[in-house]
Amino acid sequence: MFAKLGFIGFLTFAFVICVFTDADAQDKKSRTGTVTGEIKSTKASPNGKNQIIGVLGAGEEKEREYRVMYDKKANGPNPEILAKVKAAKIGDRVRLEWIEGEGFNITAFEVLKKTKDGDKK
Repeated sequence: MFAKLGFIGFLTFAFVICVFTDADAQDKKSRTGTVTGEIKSTKASPNGKNQIIGVLGAGEEKEREYRVMYDKKANGPNPEILAKVKAAKIGDRVRLEWIEGEGFNITAFEVLKKTKDGDKK
């Protein structure tokens, strides 16, 4: 009787540990954010298929590198976002959304333009 209860208790404990460990791993993978800042550097990735940009966010002391997120359908970086990132120039003010994976991956990208008065459009 005690052996059965001990075994059931052990299985319950193991199940609970597996569920909470998996939830913690998913939370770490799902870190996201939005950054508005100035492009300080831009370069092609080592394999030449992606673009890496360095963005200095508002209030940050050091620029952070971002790259375009991988798209399974395109079997590479998302082509729409990649075209926007490649068209952006050093000094442009941008807003981007990112998700953490192997580095910071861009999921949305927008160049913020200024009018003649210096106001944002």
